[in-house]
Amino acid sequence: MYEQIALITAQTLLLCAFIFGAQLYIAKILLKNVNARITQLDSNLAEALNNVIEGKLAQGFDAPNPLVSIFADIMKNNLNKEEIARSGDGKFKVIENLK
Repeated sequence: MYEQIALITAQTLLLCAFIFGAQLYIAKILLKNVNARITQLDSNLAEALNNVIEGKLAQGFDAPNPLVSIFADIMKNNLNKEEIARSGDGKFKVIENLK
C-alpha cells in the first residue's frame, strides 16, 4: 500500500515538473517573439522619424495658403475696430445723422 502511494506521488511530482517546464519553455518562446517585435517596431519608428525630419527640414515647410493669410488680415483689422454702441433695447445707436 505504501508503495502505491509513493508511486502515485512520484508520478504526480513528475507530471507537475513536466508541466512547469513546458510553461517556462512557452514563456521563453513568447518573450523572444515579443522582444523581436519590439526591436522591429523600434527600428521602424526610428526610420520613420528620420524620414519625416529629413524630408521636412530638407524641403522646408509648406507655404501658407494665400486665402488663409487674407482671412487672417481681415480678422486682425476687425479686432482693432471700435464696437458699435447699442441702446438699451438692443438696437444700434446712430453715430452720425446722414442727410
